[in-house]
Amino acid sequence: MKLVIVESPTKAKTISHFLNQDFNIESTYGHVRDLPKSKLAIDVEKDFEPHYIIPRKAQKTVTHLKEALEKADKLILATDEDREGEAIAWHLLKALDVNKHKNIKSVERIAFHEITKNAIKEALENPREIDINLVNAQQARRVLDRLVGYKLSPFLWKKLLSGLSAGRVQSVALRLIVDREKEIRAFKPEAYWTIVANLITRKEGALEALLMKINGEPIPPPGLKNNEEAENIIADLKKADFEIREIEPRTIERRPSPPFITSTLQQTAWQHLHFSAKKTMLISQQLYEGMKIAKEATGLITYMRTDSVNIAEEALKNARNFLETELGKKYCLETPRYFKTKSRTSQEAHEAVRPTNPARTPDSIKENLTPDQYKLYKLIWQRFVATQMPNAIFEQTSITIGAETSSEKNYLLQTDGSVMKFDGFLKIYPSKIEEKILPEISQGEKINLKNVESTEHQTEPPPRYTEASLVKALEKFEIGRPSTYAPIMSTIESRGYVAKDPQKHFLPSEIGEKVVDLLAENFPAIVDINFTAMMENNLDDIAENKKNWVSVIREFYVPFEKNLKEKYESVEKQNLTEPTKEVCEKCGKPMIIRFGRFGKFIACSGFPECKTTKELPPEKINIVCPLCKEGQIVVRKTRRGRIFYGCANWPKCTFATWQKPTGKLCPECNAGMIELRGQEKCSNKNCIFKYGRKSKKEKK
Repeated sequence: MKLVIVESPTKAKTISHFLNQDFNIESTYGHVRDLPKSKLAIDVEKDFEPHYIIPRKAQKTVTHLKEALEKADKLILATDEDREGEAIAWHLLKALDVNKHKNIKSVERIAFHEITKNAIKEALENPREIDINLVNAQQARRVLDRLVGYKLSPFLWKKLLSGLSAGRVQSVALRLIVDREKEIRAFKPEAYWTIVANLITRKEGALEALLMKINGEPIPPPGLKNNEEAENIIADLKKADFEIREIEPRTIERRPSPPFITSTLQQTAWQHLHFSAKKTMLISQQLYEGMKIAKEATGLITYMRTDSVNIAEEALKNARNFLETELGKKYCLETPRYFKTKSRTSQEAHEAVRPTNPARTPDSIKENLTPDQYKLYKLIWQRFVATQMPNAIFEQTSITIGAETSSEKNYLLQTDGSVMKFDGFLKIYPSKIEEKILPEISQGEKINLKNVESTEHQTEPPPRYTEASLVKALEKFEIGRPSTYAPIMSTIESRGYVAKDPQKHFLPSEIGEKVVDLLAENFPAIVDINFTAMMENNLDDIAENKKNWVSVIREFYVPFEKNLKEKYESVEKQNLTEPTKEVCEKCGKPMIIRFGRFGKFIACSGFPECKTTKELPPEKINIVCPLCKEGQIVVRKTRRGRIFYGCANWPKCTFATWQKPTGKLCPECNAGMIELRGQEKCSNKNCIFKYGRKSKKEKK
């Protein structure tokens, strides 16, 4: 009997359909050994030796696995193909004490990128040993994070607030959010104007052209600096003679995006499906581990924790066969399209996220999937199949229009249009494309002005981070790795360091900002982007056996520990209380505003003798409720920390909205105006008034 051990029961169930009765497939239900939560468990005096234990929740599983081991003659470790999977396999050997089981004649480590019959068969035919370098890299990350978390958190308790915690990578992610918020606060919007002319051609065709140059000089971005200048130009253009100066047709090819890696999958799932990173990884795990399709169990996608865009030759061949059969040769490439991985090392896996069988279309298995599983599988399937399809071809025409005036100035305006000539990969992976067909015109043709107008705009601050843009930033700065993106965001949100606004942008809490400021002032390396990226590269070097993991930890820890001792003595505790005019009803002492992990609250200054507390009144924004016309609009939060706006007279008045009311009325329909992405917009979805002006479509 051969004992095969994997991490999850779902994975075990799928694999069991591919193996005969000679195999017993068991699951670890996750990690079987870990560091205890109650203490540091790292011996800094003995080469940072970690003291692992078998957690209570894993003890029953380990006992069961030992019993299964007694009935086997071979142990096959089939955990995931990444550092964490390698570490779990190594910990299994230690927890099961395999060397004491004389009945076990051999121990094999197998790895596979997809849970399919062929992949399992190939893995069993090509076993290997546990890669101790990958284990050391994962162990170094665990030790490093434990040292930072368990050493730095007490400093935050003493100097800031009890109950806080610090993390090596999470603190840098939090700093990105805090720094962006400070940029937004410091941003001063500037007004600028653009000028658009509506023109009529000789054959009564319409052209809308944007003013680009004055006397041959381009208008500096973002546009004209004052309204007076814009009005003078408009007056000039109303008297001008317009002529088609240049017609420049060209063919543009649009290339498909690379197949998904973990970061791009999380970003695209957020943008297209509004899935959080955590939800994306949970559903992709289900698709990877597999389910029954037409009475056959199989994994639907390849391993989802990867930073490689490599595609297996067999998958490329299967994709071509599917396309030729279903769409014909014109939608096939003559040779496969390959993609190069940007990452210095794709240690998390060896292939992109793709469907295990391109012929298994999303609609053919829709009834076997939940709605969310179907949506994500469809996204992964479309993205992969599109990579092996021809480019989409567009015919784009750029038109330059000259405006001659009696003054010393001459103007150049520009417009363009595009028409899709061949959809290519867009047939499978569609995206929003607006075709603009231009009227029939010729070079040198005189055209007439219908009207010309200027539009005022405001420069906008940099946008707040969403989960998608934060993942992109983490990847850009080489902070974290595919398996850590989702936990990073879950951690900073669950700790109350950030919340999400109605558009699901990250907003740092006051306590989150104070944590970042305190760490930046006293432990700059911990929240330094370059330092954190360097540590990630060191972990990669350990995985490649280029560096010793103990040396890497020591190089970090010695100066860190010295600095920590100095800061414990020199840094004063921050006063996080604010006075109020209230007195405690129980003891008569003044009430004060205190900080908690999840925000401010009112408490008795006699704490701990008197434990009277109450909620801080919600913030008012000086706008009368449009529903009851009595109470003011206040800022509230859901149980999950998401911000919304409601009436202060709740529950008597039930008015609530995700968008921030401005207190103004729409000039078109008299409905209330709301703030969306920093601009005013009518709250009535059917109203033509958008962002402080009528839409161009409605003007026509």
